[in-house]
Amino acid sequence: MQEQFFSVTHATPVNVIPLPDDYSLPSEQALEAELPEPFRIAAAISSIDMATTRLIRNQNDAMQDLVEIINQQSRKIDMIMSYVLAAQDHPEQRFHTLTFGAGQLTYLHPAQGHGQAPLRDQLVRLKIFLRDEASAVYCYARVREVTAGEYGQHIVLDYARIREEDRELLVRASLHVQSRQLKARAQERLR
Repeated sequence: MQEQFFSVTHATPVNVIPLPDDYSLPSEQALEAELPEPFRIAAAISSIDMATTRLIRNQNDAMQDLVEIINQQSRKIDMIMSYVLAAQDHPEQRFHTLTFGAGQLTYLHPAQGHGQAPLRDQLVRLKIFLRDEASAVYCYARVREVTAGEYGQHIVLDYARIREEDRELLVRASLHVQSRQLKARAQERLR
């Protein structure tokens, strides 16, 4: 049974690699073993950043200069990580999400230029690039729905095999997107 997570409307790059009909979904251990090293490093850095953020929040105002230095160092690491992860993004497999969350994503498969769209119930390998988080997720999904649209097909994918820490990263990323969207709407109303 698919867990329910909310999704946000947001375009983020995703590589979709359709798999043959006889492809077997890897076990959690096999997924861990095949995870490309840049994805593993990005997840570790994200986890460290989260722990550091918690520690910083508990400090008083007297440490603001130190906090700013730590934040600057973190931004430098994020820039390097974004560069490293960009090498994992393959243009011939690249699409952009329409929505994403911790349980599923939807992307547009254009009518021309990207070959045939995956079919309902087909397994795909995914690389989800979360540039705002300087991170990425490597996982497997199953096509739940294919719907014709004006500019191509809308493909709904449910994650079939994903590491728990990557699901948590998707929760945080979708919350950050939602927060930015809400702030933008509030500012728009004030104009």
